[in-house]
Amino acid sequence: GAFGKLHPEVALRDERGGVWRDKTGVAWLDPAAPQVADYALMLAREAYSRGFDEIQFDYVRFASDGRLSAIRYPVHDGKRTKAEVMRAFFERVGGTLQKEHILVSFDLFGLTFCASDDLNIGQRLADAYPFADFVSPMAYPSHYARGFEGFANPALFPYEVVKLTLDKGVGTLGIANTSTEAVAARQKFRPWIQDFDLGAEYDAAKVKAQIKAARDAGASGWLIWNASNIYTQLDYLK
Repeated sequence: GAFGKLHPEVALRDERGGVWRDKTGVAWLDPAAPQVADYALMLAREAYSRGFDEIQFDYVRFASDGRLSAIRYPVHDGKRTKAEVMRAFFERVGGTLQKEHILVSFDLFGLTFCASDDLNIGQRLADAYPFADFVSPMAYPSHYARGFEGFANPALFPYEVVKLTLDKGVGTLGIANTSTEAVAARQKFRPWIQDFDLGAEYDAAKVKAQIKAARDAGASGWLIWNASNIYTQLDYLK
């Protein structure tokens, strides 16, 4: 983005030395560069000072779409794993903001709640969890592969997919599901749910099903996404 243009020395490069871009033409920063975390903190403090009561970081990961084999990292030298690099970022940014009493949350892939590896993007729930007030998995049912947990088309099972994602998150953290710690963990979970048609038509019933799943799983709340900001009309408070 803008920071990459001003500081091309920390932007991902391609094999020809140009700026690497993903499938949508967006440039990415090297998450191992200290300046990237410093800039994230600067933006967070600025937003907080202007009245925002919480800062959520999106796309906190290594790139996942595009010609990944062409990426050349200006700072990341491979001595640390992607997961180790991202844990350092979560700790530096999230840990610092927590000490400054600024609410902070991280948005992760939904599958991070179901897997202990880093999905080759550096994201692991266990690495973000200690340094966040809330963790938001993108639990969009349409974003899970066909066959996920036996569902031929996960988009048709909004309640089951969201509930399963949050339930599995407790186990992924290595927490006994019946413990007091598990209740606290679930209260730090706050999923993104979908209100867009992909894989299935998302009507009021499917949106409500996801909200019910979040509540039944003990989550502190939920966030809803539609790229066009056109949302289904329903009573969200019931």
